[in-house]
Amino acid sequence: MMIKLALGMLLVLGLSGCSSLSQSKETLQEGNRLGVSNTLLEDAPDSYKDSYAADPEVQAFIKRMVREDHYNKATLELAFSRIKPRETVITKSNNQPEVITPFYEYRKNFLTKKRIREGRAFAKKNRYWLQKAQKEYGVDWHVIVALIGVETYYGRITGGKDVFTSLATLAFNYPRRQDYFQDELRAYLLLARKEGWKIGETDGSYSGAMGMVQFMPTNYQKLAVDFDGDGHVDLWKSDADAIGSVANYLKHHGWEYGKPCLILAQVRNADKVSEWVNFQRKPVKTAVEWSQLGVLPSQPFLPEKMGLIGLRTAENKTTYWLAYENFYTIMDYNPSRRYAMAVLELAKSIDSNDAD
Repeated sequence: MMIKLALGMLLVLGLSGCSSLSQSKETLQEGNRLGVSNTLLEDAPDSYKDSYAADPEVQAFIKRMVREDHYNKATLELAFSRIKPRETVITKSNNQPEVITPFYEYRKNFLTKKRIREGRAFAKKNRYWLQKAQKEYGVDWHVIVALIGVETYYGRITGGKDVFTSLATLAFNYPRRQDYFQDELRAYLLLARKEGWKIGETDGSYSGAMGMVQFMPTNYQKLAVDFDGDGHVDLWKSDADAIGSVANYLKHHGWEYGKPCLILAQVRNADKVSEWVNFQRKPVKTAVEWSQLGVLPSQPFLPEKMGLIGLRTAENKTTYWLAYENFYTIMDYNPSRRYAMAVLELAKSIDSNDAD
């Protein structure tokens, strides 16, 4: 495979070599020189024609980056010649647990005693940074902790697949969101150039999310912050940068400090409000308007617009809540009501004084 790949590199880069061994060495050296990780060779296609570099759509993408971003063409040609579609990315994208798993099953993954206990330990360890983030960004500390806890188990599970191949697969083999992932792929490549990452050495989730906060590349570009002030943003190893970046993200999307996210509600006639359950991603009616439809708050409430959330909390039971803007702000992080509810339940548990 290495020999065939090296031959492919000769076609792309116009290199010449005398022996199979020298060609393999040239391939490794060329990757180092052009900023392409040699780890991509482990799963590289057998020949250039089987790689992404041979795809006309990828060639058009390369030309755009060279023209608009002044990217090194040889670097992109080499990087794309070393990868092929990663089919598991498509499978996982079509079977996300936030979409197909009922809430009463989904929440079990995050509301464990161990995750709550370790969330409190993470909070204790990072008390200074959490207080600083809460003060500077106006985001409640326990929500920051819980979001990191749901995303990556406080940095333990950040993904083990190279982001470049995952994003390329979604950018060119996932038509439903092709434009979005081509933007993310471009952002990743620009980040790699800016941060000095070798293309392909950056590990993340199957969808290309990175670090303990699982930022997509465009959010990494716009909203990641160097919160510890060491001159470098590190969302993999710096708890401080992760905390500050989550806080900055939520503030950017409209989080209001100390405001409630949702309250329990009673629904007199579920059929009557079925079209309003989980409708859109924003508050839509006042309490008076909801009461006219037979939806009544079960807890004290603010006189602000709310949306109606309904999730299965048992196999044959649906529980309803009236949700404020803060709830939907969490959905800006992940557009799943199950996800947002899991974050809020974990946050409440971490902030609680109850013993495990």
